[in-house]
Parts: sequence; structure tokens; C-alpha cells
Amino acid sequence: MKKHVKTIVLVVIMAALVLGYYYYLSNRNSDSGKQENTVAASGNSSAAELVTLDIDNNYPESPRDVLKLYARITQAFYASGTTDEQVEKLGMQARKLFDNELKGKQTDQEYIDALKADVDNYRSLGRYVSDYKVDSSVNFEYKTIAGKSYAIGTVLYFVREGNSLNNAYHSYKMRKDDDGRWKILYWELATSAKISDD
Repeated sequence: MKKHVKTIVLVVIMAALVLGYYYYLSNRNSDSGKQENTVAASGNSSAAELVTLDIDNNYPESPRDVLKLYARITQAFYASGTTDEQVEKLGMQARKLFDNELKGKQTDQEYIDALKADVDNYRSLGRYVSDYKVDSSVNFEYKTIAGKSYAIGTVLYFVREGNSLNNAYHSYKMRKDDDGRWKILYWELATSAKISDD
């Protein structure tokens, strides 16, 4: 009799453990599904972080830091899950990094409209910026012209389209403004460059 009682108690305990484990797995999966839905509802989380970044009070100190931030914003423009509203706000964040001369070439609305058209074009082609690499600080070129400080640096963007990966080198010219902040004056495509890390 004692042997049967021990067996029954052992079976009940094992059944309770199995049911408890099943309950744990069931609830864990539903909680993670809720978290994924929350992130998806807010769009691209990297874009959400960049949109709330206080660039005015935490402006990047060096020309390289300016390009690192601009490259992050650029990657977020084209990322899947970035909403139209986030693209607009990211565009306004990017303009904070622009020199007044560059900003003067388009109104805010013209810039946003052109940006949205470019993002739509990328998306229609299944194209996005998968990664980027900002050149080492030691490779930046510095010049002083007419009392103004200039810096030139390169960013390598890795652009994915379907199964192919293309390199896009962009050379950025920056100018230090009256507040001592490096601002992007213009950029152009470069054929190639030797990019190295800091």
C-alpha cells in the first residue's frame, strides 16, 4: 500500500510540474508577442530614439561625430518600419546638422518632400542602408579659408538591394559655425576611399 501511495504522489507531482512548465511557456510567448507588437506599433525603434535625441543641447563635438550621427539618421530614413511621421522628424533632426548655406537651398517642406520621395523610391526597389562606416578622425582633412574652419570626411554606406550589396562612398565637407559647431556644408559621391576605424 505504501508503495502505491508513493507512486501516486510522485505521478501527481510530475503532472503538476509538467502543467506548471506548460503554463510558464504559454505565458512567456504571449508576453513576448505583446512586446513585439508594442515595438512594431511605434515603428522603427532606432528611428524613435533618434527623433527624441536633443541635438541642440547635445551637439556632436567633432566632425567625425557629426558624420556618425548623420549616418545613423540616414540609415534610419531607409529602414523598414520607419513611419512617414518618423521620416519627417528625422529629416528635421538631420537639418540641425546642416550649415545655414545648405539649409538655405530648400525650405524645410521642400527638403521633407524630396526626402520622402527618395525614401519611397528606395522602398519600391527593396533598397535600404544595411550599415555604414565613418572614416577615422586621422583621415579627415582640415583647412582654413578666409578665417573659416573646414573639415572633409568620408562615410561608406552599405546599400542592400535584394541579394546584392553595393558600396556608396560619400565625401562630406563641413564648416565650423560661429558657435563652434561643425555643420555639413555639402556632400558628393566619391568613387572610393580608404576607410579606417578610430
